[in-house]
This record gives sequence, C-alpha cells and structure tokens, in this order.
Amino acid sequence: MRFSELEAREVAEQLRRLLRLVADDLTAFDVESVASLIDAGEYVVALETLCTQMYEYDVEVERHDHNELLQLGITLGVPAAYLLGDPWAESPG
Repeated sequence: MRFSELEAREVAEQLRRLLRLVADDLTAFDVESVASLIDAGEYVVALETLCTQMYEYDVEVERHDHNELLQLGITLGVPAAYLLGDPWAESPG
C-alpha cells in the first residue's frame, strides 16, 4: 500500500497513539514488536499484530479508540474487527 509522506506520518502517529493507549495491558515484547514495525513502515503488520495482541490479552478501549482502530483497518486493508474478536466480522479468508 502506497501512501504520501504526509499520509504515512499520519498513519504512523495513529498507530503510535493507539499503542501507547494499550501499552500497559500488553507485554513489553509485544509493545516493542509493534513499535519496531511502525518505525520500519510496516503499518499493516503493525496493526494486525496490535489487534491480535489486544484480543489475546482481552484489552478494552473506549468506543472512539475502537472506532479509530476499525477505520485504520479500512485504510490499511486490515480486518481489524475480525482480529479484535468481533464474532460478526467477516473472516479475511
């Protein structure tokens, strides 16, 4: 997925903000892994990993933050709702 430099910065900042929001509920390894992916510009894998780990550790966020995750998923083509454990979300496969 190709983004302009501005769009890439905005996506990276959204991911970093969401990661900071849930960092206390994840392992240090998970936080470091997602942060490294963001720094490397691997936004799709970063979001997939973040959502998967949030589901794994049953991390809850405010509705507007949840909606931001879902919108970022749409932007990046990531099935965020499915990865967050929504039983009504469609499987990507």
